[in-house]
Amino acid sequence: MKSLKSRTPSRLPAEEAVRISAEQAPTLPPAQLPKSDLSTTLNLRVRVSTVMALAQKAKTSGLTQKQIICRALAEAGIEVADKDLEDGTPRRKGV
Repeated sequence: MKSLKSRTPSRLPAEEAVRISAEQAPTLPPAQLPKSDLSTTLNLRVRVSTVMALAQKAKTSGLTQKQIICRALAEAGIEVADKDLEDGTPRRKGV
């Protein structure tokens, strides 16, 4: 039976690729891809009365609780991403 050649090209080991790139361009810094500013979760433990007051303030001001917290952080001098100041609440279509 005839043996078939692999269609995928063989890869260099990582160490060999680094060695070759260091020889070809020894003065260039390693490539770094920019990291995107992904969202994550922040979990706070606060009193029920604080949560109730935050919910009431959000309801009366027409903002989300996240918007109120992020605006307060911004006012305190903390750099807050613009996306965190927006209302990102998913809305149902046709309602």
